[in-house]
Amino acid sequence: MADTALAGEVDLSYRRIFWFWIPLAAMWFMMAVEQPLIAAFVARMPDPEINLAAYGVVFSVALIIESPIIMLLTAGTALSRGGLSYRRLLLFSHLLIAGLTALHLLIALTPLYDLILLRVIGVPEEVAALGRGAFLVIAPWTAGVGYRRLWQGVLIRYHRTGVVPITIALRLVVTAGLLILGYSLNRFPGVFVGSAALVGGITAAAVAAYLFARPVVKNQLQESSREADPLSWPELIRFYVPLALTSLILLAARPVLTVALSRLPAALDSLAVWPVILSVSFLGRSIAMSYQEAVIALLQDRRSLWMLQRFARMLGLIMLVLFLIFAVTPLAQIWFQRVVGLSARLTQMARLPVLVLALLPAVGSLISWQRGVLISSRRTPAITRSVVVNLAVLGVILVVLGYTVRLSGVLIAAVAYIGSVLAEWLYLRLTGAKAQARLLSGY
Repeated sequence: MADTALAGEVDLSYRRIFWFWIPLAAMWFMMAVEQPLIAAFVARMPDPEINLAAYGVVFSVALIIESPIIMLLTAGTALSRGGLSYRRLLLFSHLLIAGLTALHLLIALTPLYDLILLRVIGVPEEVAALGRGAFLVIAPWTAGVGYRRLWQGVLIRYHRTGVVPITIALRLVVTAGLLILGYSLNRFPGVFVGSAALVGGITAAAVAAYLFARPVVKNQLQESSREADPLSWPELIRFYVPLALTSLILLAARPVLTVALSRLPAALDSLAVWPVILSVSFLGRSIAMSYQEAVIALLQDRRSLWMLQRFARMLGLIMLVLFLIFAVTPLAQIWFQRVVGLSARLTQMARLPVLVLALLPAVGSLISWQRGVLISSRRTPAITRSVVVNLAVLGVILVVLGYTVRLSGVLIAAVAYIGSVLAEWLYLRLTGAKAQARLLSGY
């Protein structure tokens, strides 16, 4: 592509793709570890049930608020092509983060908090009351996530992926240290300790990402006067808004599944098992999701396009084999019963849904490839449409199976979830064929 010279041409090989991508996979894997780590500490502090419930609610609401800034990682990778482009993207990040943080504070400090948690979500009063202070504590999280992802995107674009996992490792170290400190002091509720640890960890990661990105911004980003194709505001808005909507729509799938599980057969057991199953699948899918940024950074000509596509297929096949081995061998039983602590009955209940979801990381690899192509060709609205398809298919399968078969809710949810992801991939494949042809015609 025209602006790849700014990032430096590379002689692409499968080995080069692997070593470029593997630090990103490590980053996503470590991020997936953070929430179980916090939950493990909160569960060992006084009144674990109500504190875990409060932390889950606080985190969920905060996650929805910050969802529009999640795609700053992709924007930083795709759009930081010169000095002027980077400064415009940084200003956009300032404005977006400030607006979302103001929204968070508005909810935390006004009756909106009770309206959303008590009336809309239906949280018990004692849980909402305990979580109010923690929700205020967690307010800086949006800024930490936004700036960290922006600067990590710059590092990825300029082929500094090796330092990206260091920022997440530091995040986990700080988070764990604050959790240990809060647990040792035993003066604050678990929800406060968990929220403070979350904010401390993400702040440390943002500072580390800035320090690593600073030399890149200073030495490798071109001055605005030398930038042939600077980023314009209309281009930035057209690129980013569909991606922000994508994050919001994907997050909507969580409450849809929770509501459905509460109304399907074996509701209580299904609600208990589903998060455990999903956490295992997310570990695999998070590795696959990391491939998107590798595609954006390395896609530059016909040869790289075909090599990146074949690598995605190989990655998907490897992920499928690994998760099938986990699902059909005693590894799944050992994990669910001995590590997680599920009863023998719930472990047995989880076996078939885990087998159904073994396909998820493999399909995720192909989705990451298709998204990378669409983002490289600036066709981000297609990604938004794909997640709309995902959510629509999810709802249809849940309704149809819920009324026509007598299966456990968790198995119905697993079938609906993998069906919706397959529908998303099929839509992206059809749309991505046009984007791929457009890229090929430009090489």
